[in-house]
Amino acid sequence: MDTGKSYSLLLLAGGKSRRMGTDKASLLYGGKTFAELIIEKAERIGISRIFISGFDFEGNKGKVVWDQFPDRGPLGGIHACMKEMDTPFCLILPVDVPELPVNILEGLMDYHENHRSGLTAKREIPLLWQHGDRREPLIGIYPVIMVKKIEEMIKESALPVFRVLDRWGYECYFQDVSEESIINVNTPELYEKLLKKK
Repeated sequence: MDTGKSYSLLLLAGGKSRRMGTDKASLLYGGKTFAELIIEKAERIGISRIFISGFDFEGNKGKVVWDQFPDRGPLGGIHACMKEMDTPFCLILPVDVPELPVNILEGLMDYHENHRSGLTAKREIPLLWQHGDRREPLIGIYPVIMVKKIEEMIKESALPVFRVLDRWGYECYFQDVSEESIINVNTPELYEKLLKKK
């Protein structure tokens, strides 16, 4: 499978950062913004089509997409970006995991290309990353075709991502990792802790 033609990056960068007090996407770590760091990880595994949900990213990296259905949480961003895509799959990543190891993404992509269940009930299903008992709905590979189901469920109400996943079906790719590398940096205290590691 040609990664560049088959996969887009869907970067969830527009969450309301009430606890952080500023846009997480613009926070700096090692001289780069969180958004830049995540985009670079995607590029390292061969993804060149970049869609950024809800953050006015400076520079020429990717297309910024705004929610068509405001206040619907991550589903709103996923839906809006998928509507713009011309690839069959997208790698969904949140902006607040700047230390997510690239080898996790490499493993996820390899599994998706070579070992996934693939068609279930005549349709592709998402592949989520799982570590320990934790399944990550916002770190995974989704078939873009499910955008119609997402829109249908968004119109019902603001729903958790897992509500859509449970209805559509999904599978998991298991790879453990140190908890330090997957901290969601969403408070000033966690950001300060991250900076002290550098």
